[in-house]
Amino acid sequence: MALTALCLLMLFSSVLQYGVMEVRQKAVVILKPNWTKLFRGDTVSLRCHLPGEPSADWEYIWYKNEEELNPYKVWSESNEYKNVGPVEESDGGEYACLGMRKVDSVFSEISDAVILTVSERPKAVILQRPDWPQIFSGETVTFRCDIPGELPSEWRYRWRKDGQKVKPDSAGETNIYRITVADQSHSGKYTCTGLRKSDYKFSLASESVTLTVSERPQAVPILTPKDMEIFSGESVSLRCLIQDGEAVGDWKYSWYKRGYVGYSQISDEQEYGISPATEADSGDYTCRGTRKSDAQHSETSEAIRLTVSGLPKVSISMKPESPIYIGETVTLECVTASRTDWSYTWFKGSPQTEALPSDRESKGGNTLTISGASEQDQDEYWCQGERWNSTTASLMSDPVYLSVSDLPTGSLTAEPPNPVFTGETVTLTCVLESHSDWSYKWYKGSSQNPVSQSDRYHREANTLTIWGVVESDQDHYWCQGEKDTRPTSSHMSTYVYLSVTALPTATLTVQPASPVFSGEIVTFTCAIQYLRDWTYRWYRRNSSDAVSQSERYGRAGNTLTIRGVADLDQDQYWCQGERDTRPTVSQISENVTLNVHEFKPKPRLTSNQSDHIYTGSSLTLTCEMDPSTGTGWTFFWYRDSQNSEPMFQSDVNSYTINFVKVSDEAPYFCCAGRGSPVYYTHYSNATWIQVTERPKAFITLLSNWTRIFSGETISLQCDIHSTTDTDWDYVWYKNGYLNNPVSREKEYRVTLVYGHRGDEYTCIGRRKRELTYSEMSDPHSVSVFERPLALLSVPARTWVREGDSVTLSCEVKSPAAGWRFHWYRADSAARQTLVYSNGGSFTISPVLLQHAGLYTCRAERGDPPYYTKYSKLQPLWVTGLSPPASLVIRPNRTQHFIYKSLSLSCEMQDYPVGWRLRWFTDRGELTECPAAWRSVVGSTCSIVHPHESESGVYWCQSETGLRSNPVNVTFHVYCIAQMPT
Repeated sequence: MALTALCLLMLFSSVLQYGVMEVRQKAVVILKPNWTKLFRGDTVSLRCHLPGEPSADWEYIWYKNEEELNPYKVWSESNEYKNVGPVEESDGGEYACLGMRKVDSVFSEISDAVILTVSERPKAVILQRPDWPQIFSGETVTFRCDIPGELPSEWRYRWRKDGQKVKPDSAGETNIYRITVADQSHSGKYTCTGLRKSDYKFSLASESVTLTVSERPQAVPILTPKDMEIFSGESVSLRCLIQDGEAVGDWKYSWYKRGYVGYSQISDEQEYGISPATEADSGDYTCRGTRKSDAQHSETSEAIRLTVSGLPKVSISMKPESPIYIGETVTLECVTASRTDWSYTWFKGSPQTEALPSDRESKGGNTLTISGASEQDQDEYWCQGERWNSTTASLMSDPVYLSVSDLPTGSLTAEPPNPVFTGETVTLTCVLESHSDWSYKWYKGSSQNPVSQSDRYHREANTLTIWGVVESDQDHYWCQGEKDTRPTSSHMSTYVYLSVTALPTATLTVQPASPVFSGEIVTFTCAIQYLRDWTYRWYRRNSSDAVSQSERYGRAGNTLTIRGVADLDQDQYWCQGERDTRPTVSQISENVTLNVHEFKPKPRLTSNQSDHIYTGSSLTLTCEMDPSTGTGWTFFWYRDSQNSEPMFQSDVNSYTINFVKVSDEAPYFCCAGRGSPVYYTHYSNATWIQVTERPKAFITLLSNWTRIFSGETISLQCDIHSTTDTDWDYVWYKNGYLNNPVSREKEYRVTLVYGHRGDEYTCIGRRKRELTYSEMSDPHSVSVFERPLALLSVPARTWVREGDSVTLSCEVKSPAAGWRFHWYRADSAARQTLVYSNGGSFTISPVLLQHAGLYTCRAERGDPPYYTKYSKLQPLWVTGLSPPASLVIRPNRTQHFIYKSLSLSCEMQDYPVGWRLRWFTDRGELTECPAAWRSVVGSTCSIVHPHESESGVYWCQSETGLRSNPVNVTFHVYCIAQMPT
């Protein structure tokens, strides 16, 4: 209906223009290639042809399904060709065209419609018969190629194997490809492709089908157990293996045994078991497989021989022969003539009981060894073989009898009885009451070697004498008789333990320990820990100079006391114990040296703090004695006066006041003493302690503003009242937690983050000399606000003329002070140039053309500087009186519409190069030629289909900052009037 109305309208238009009606040519649609049935992805070219007319004199209009295509497709109205493709199903439909003569706008008659159909390209499907995964040589294989939804007669077919043609195209009329006698050369991947006879279009190639042709497999028999003798009663398994890699379930099996006349089938299972086997089962066996799917046979296997033997019998040999003496070692050996690996079981007594291994009986291989035979080993013994990894047993052996006789036993005595003291003589005697002609061996400790003759060890007949016993002789001793005939040895005797004790040693101690001082009382003590009833002798200078009782030297029990020791008592001292019975004396003690000093010592009093300390500190006083004065001192502590009663005494030389108060201020003394009665040293020097109240820390904010923003750095200062700064280190805390290590600097710098509202900072001072602390400061609270945004305002009239005056304003909407302002002009989307730095306003007078552009500002304060966010871009457009360049728009329409091509160019006279187009969008963005535009050269941008979003202000700008006049370009929606029907 629409095409008819259009034709009438064009005819009416021609009559009105010329007054006469002429015969109109009819357009013809020509397809190249001449396909109307298309597959998705094909490309076809449609040509609008007017017979006998030059194509250059006409413009062409195309229709699809009676709808005009030209306003909505990228086809030139002066081109007689229209390309379609790659096609989709939506490209199917009726296509028609008509021509319009350029000189007089006369229309041709519309062409007949050409109908195009678009469908998916079909994919060939290949089938194999038979579809077995493996084909044996000589079999027949058939492939069939189908095109889904198509008749086989409408197509020709091409066959490929591993990508290569297997038949000429002329032989591809049928969709069947057959291999009558297959061999291994036919193995490979097969595909097929259809070629439609009507338009020679190909289908998609089929998926590949893999054909595997192999030689007929060989059957292999496997005997289990393998390479072993088989005895009557055991189980045997014969298994048939087909060597082709197919599953066991794909085959049927046949077993054959050779008798007196040929082979006879005995089983149809893959595994043929014989249990229990007999000697009659011996013979040659073969097998063959039959494939279930096609009843084809494998090759018949080679014959495998099975030999079944009767059970063997074992026998026993014994070494040495009976009788066996107690303690001897006897070995029983179980022997068989079979070549098979056997394990052996031994039986003893009647009824027969299995002989299990023990600490004297061990089984290894075919032997049973009895070490140290005893009377309980006397009995009958049998053995029987058992095959490894099998339950098959040999016949039981005949019994052998083991006769066991007892060995004589020696007894051992020692004189004198234990304990024996070093230096004494000991005699050991060994007695054997049966047999005769014995010689004797002696053993000591765990050694298996006899005791040898030496200077201290003397062997004679049945005695062993040890002269001058020492502690290394302490041990267990045994004896044993030996002779040349059996029994060759007696039992070992019971052991005798020889206990050798060293003479007791005297130990000498002295109180107080050296050195001592003139006038002290010194006590020596001699102690012997072993035995009782000791008396004591004292020696001085050497062991022959005994100390006698005197007015100053007193002996009582095990002590020697020197009263009022003097310089002449300085010497070395020993002691020794004596008694009436064994042992009669002890060993003499080690010497003790007594050193005597003439002058009374004086301690030194020190403090871990200076004389001037703060309340609450910890104070420790130390009473130091010269190390040469010895040990054992008790320390006495005095305050205010040496003549007062001691305020404290202790065994350690330090006195601590944990929390010093002002009342603890005083002079302090100490002295030391030891012994009973107490011997006192001189008093120490006085140490005066001065106590002052602890100072308090306070915090000061060093910046000139109190409102802090995210990312800003502030400085806090910690001060200690009434002190010198050089005396202190400082510790800072945030919200009660340690925030940094101890610092020598009182100033603390911190960079803050938005959201930390109400953080509290405190500080404390630590005095460098005594490591004492001030009182904690009061908390200083800090709130952090979000980084502010600078606000740039321009005059309401953003389009100004060259020579005018204009003022820009920048402000920070925050009560915080101290801001400095910076002004920038945006040269591109990624670069800004600083043009002014001062207060919150910026005046340009007179305004020049190069001042046109996009402006932004931001503020800073502090050191290092802290910046606000940039303000939004604000444009300032300047119309120049004589700009160095011009922005030219082609075509120069009064209105610009979407989808209508447009070109913007920078044209200049004095500056021919280096210009670029700039664009400020309606959304407040600065960029160059829009990304969707096609840039021909650096100073020209063009587009075929502009959009509304590409409206904005455009200007030209040189690399040196020169600018053209700006032009405001707005793209409107394109409206098409509808033709009445």
